[in-house]
Amino acid sequence: MATTTQRRAKVGGETGANGEWYEGGKFINTVANNGKGKGGKKSTGKQEIAPYKWEVAPNDERSIYSQFRGVFGTIQNDKAILAYGSDVERLHHVLAYYGWTVASAQRLLDMWNEGQRWISVDDLRAMNR
Repeated sequence: MATTTQRRAKVGGETGANGEWYEGGKFINTVANNGKGKGGKKSTGKQEIAPYKWEVAPNDERSIYSQFRGVFGTIQNDKAILAYGSDVERLHHVLAYYGWTVASAQRLLDMWNEGQRWISVDDLRAMNR
């Protein structure tokens, strides 16, 4: 059974199939069009604004929902509430880790409950001080 290995550049270096220069002994590209350097898929710019609901952000704003989901807030009966139920100590540790206070976190949840879905980066920073 034969094993295949990746080809290496010759002593002194050589140009790979993709047109790039490889120093001697380095692994060399053997595929002419491997898509290297073309980048990944372009993002749509959508953000989740509610569970399973996505929209494109207006004016480079941030989704309020994405700020609290899975961190310190959750949705129950279409209403945002603080997570961790009666485990107040855990909630305080999570909020402290992310730099939030209970008051600022609740204010963000209240904004979402009132129907606001977007917040500017400046307002978010001001709220989180």
